[in-house]
Amino acid sequence: MAVKRFLLLALVFSVMVSTGPVSADGEFYVIAGGGGVGTKISSLPYTISTPGFYYLSKDLSTSGAGITVNASHVTIDLMGFSLVGSDKTNTGIYMSGKTNVEVRNGTVRFFERGIYEDSGNGANHRIINVRVEVNSSGIVFYGSGHLIKGCTAANNSTTAFYVSGGNVSGNVLNNNTKGIYLSEGTISGNTVINAADGSGFGIYCVNIGSIIGNTVICNTGQSGINSPNVAPVLVDQNSVGGSGTHYITGSGTIKTSSNAG
Repeated sequence: MAVKRFLLLALVFSVMVSTGPVSADGEFYVIAGGGGVGTKISSLPYTISTPGFYYLSKDLSTSGAGITVNASHVTIDLMGFSLVGSDKTNTGIYMSGKTNVEVRNGTVRFFERGIYEDSGNGANHRIINVRVEVNSSGIVFYGSGHLIKGCTAANNSTTAFYVSGGNVSGNVLNNNTKGIYLSEGTISGNTVINAADGSGFGIYCVNIGSIIGNTVICNTGQSGINSPNVAPVLVDQNSVGGSGTHYITGSGTIKTSSNAG
């Protein structure tokens, strides 16, 4: 018991004296309560020019641009708060040709593009536990090595997630016109329920990749899982339902018998 008490006190002391986030594991951070942790974002528009840890202290609204990231190696923790646009003509979080930008733990709503990397040189961005809602496009990432994990996308009027290269896993998408578009990489463990009848798709993989263990509901005029080209795409352990076309596959697709629907 004395050893446990000593370890607990040591952890509390380390958090109190820390000048930055204390990592407890790969996804969870203890934030010191005494101030001085990272850089607080308290108004918009806001430009990030140096690497580091940034966080929101409240819900923030803007009639223009939200956060512009002009540096690599940046973490933005929304801390459960929301970035909110006004007319779906601007970008919530924007970067161009950056590396290793992480956005987590909050909501981005009512922008033309919720979170946007516009350059093919962009690499290794991570979006974790973020809700992108009522945007035109939720997340648009050019470049490679990106990760979108544990996110929710709802009521985005064009594409929820558009990713040139990377891993899209464990997300829930509901009532978007188009679900997940991936040029190259892995789409796994997602649930995609598309918008009402009309054009659109649940999952679309263009080039080399894997579509594994997803659940998709598509409506009339839509496709559930679509891998139309000759590049090899593994389609395995998925379930597709609804009144639309469940699967569209090209000559390069490896579609196993474990898929349902």
